[in-house]
Amino acid sequence: MTTQAAAPPRTRARSLNFVIGALGVGAIASILDSTIVNVAVDHLSTVFNTPVTHTQWVVTSFLLAMAAIVPLSGWLIDRLGGRTAWMIALSTFLVGSILCGLAWNIDALIAFRALQGLGAGLIVPILMAVLTQVAGPDRLMSAMGSFSLLVQVGPILGPVVGGALVQAADWRWVFFVNVPFCLLGLTLAPFALPAHHATVTRRRLDLVGLALMAPALVGLVLGVSNVSPTHGFGQLDVWLPLALGIVLLALFTAWSLRDGQRALIDVRLFTDRTFRIANLLSIALGFTMFGGMLLLPLYFQGVLGASTLEAGLLLVPQGIGAAAIILGAKKYLRGISPRTRILAGFILMALGTVPFALPDLRDQTVLTLLALVVRGTGVGLATPALSAMAIATLPSSQVARGTTAFNIVQRVGAPFGTTVLAVVLARATEQSAATVAGIAGAFSVAFWWAIAATAIPVILALLLPRATPKATTSPQASGAAR
Repeated sequence: MTTQAAAPPRTRARSLNFVIGALGVGAIASILDSTIVNVAVDHLSTVFNTPVTHTQWVVTSFLLAMAAIVPLSGWLIDRLGGRTAWMIALSTFLVGSILCGLAWNIDALIAFRALQGLGAGLIVPILMAVLTQVAGPDRLMSAMGSFSLLVQVGPILGPVVGGALVQAADWRWVFFVNVPFCLLGLTLAPFALPAHHATVTRRRLDLVGLALMAPALVGLVLGVSNVSPTHGFGQLDVWLPLALGIVLLALFTAWSLRDGQRALIDVRLFTDRTFRIANLLSIALGFTMFGGMLLLPLYFQGVLGASTLEAGLLLVPQGIGAAAIILGAKKYLRGISPRTRILAGFILMALGTVPFALPDLRDQTVLTLLALVVRGTGVGLATPALSAMAIATLPSSQVARGTTAFNIVQRVGAPFGTTVLAVVLARATEQSAATVAGIAGAFSVAFWWAIAATAIPVILALLLPRATPKATTSPQASGAAR
């Protein structure tokens, strides 16, 4: 095997930036789509003359398809290579988006949204695996930071873009807006991404594992999605799919332990302390970061009287805080360990939430906007470090399956955290007076829950290694761009 000379730092940085740009252009469409369609649900009910309970499946089918396909991403990367797997994922999302825009009735739209979700579910784990391969241990944190910025800004811009498109154009443009991003991403991929993954294998698809894991994730996500703020987890359509999901997950674990090398996901990856703690921290993000993304727009609308579009715009300072720390403080963060970044990030997220938990401060607009910047700064500190730490100690042969496992945990952890906070908010609202002050008090209870939940990730972060863990991947950065 011929060893290539290492590229000069500036050339290597330019190649990595090209890879990040190509992946980012493709990924932004799916990340925007995670929230852009939500604001159009009521409008779609009117257009197709269907009840909201049926139209809501436009969102639910997308989420279930995303959950079901994630376990397949690691095998696709190992079998086909990162570039081919990425282009398959992006092409699937593109076709799904076009068909959604051409849908002739609500049932067709629901079916095409499921196809779109299959592509979206593959995009993030494949992106993480490719970035890990190309960036290498020294640049992984910086690369994950750039991707993390998309993750923060996308959901914030989604409601703004969605609201504007629904008001100013036809609803079909909510889906057609994805097309140019996908086409540009597919055009750049052959030039920017490495031709082969570092560990392309002929590993057979674990059909038994897929048959257990895919419906397990669908059951878990469906159960959490069906939780009613009024009835909590006690309804049949909640606990039954959750129970089935847990049983199937246990069966998959037993199956994987028989032969982890052939299994869809080797559950023994969780014996790696850093990987295990990073996954637990990603569940905690469901309460801190994702829970805030649920509560804040509702707070702006229910307490401050903002419209959907205004609520989206009010979240922009959080994106500014994340962008400032990710883009503007790179060189200042190089000497700070991932553990310190994660600790500081969660603490800042908690501090930035405190003003929303104090009802008397609801009229302090400047303080509110500053608090959002602080929250965004915390998100920008913690999430890139967490994503990098999750796979930093895994061998290169396990990176694809490691990113798959990490994304599976996030797929379940994020909706679980937001659902718990939604139930807390609903119960507090039932017990409060139907006034602005009463509603603000109910939100105060939910925000204090989110703040209290920060104690768990802070304790977990203290268990991470003090120094940056030594990666065992074998990136081929010099061949990243041609």
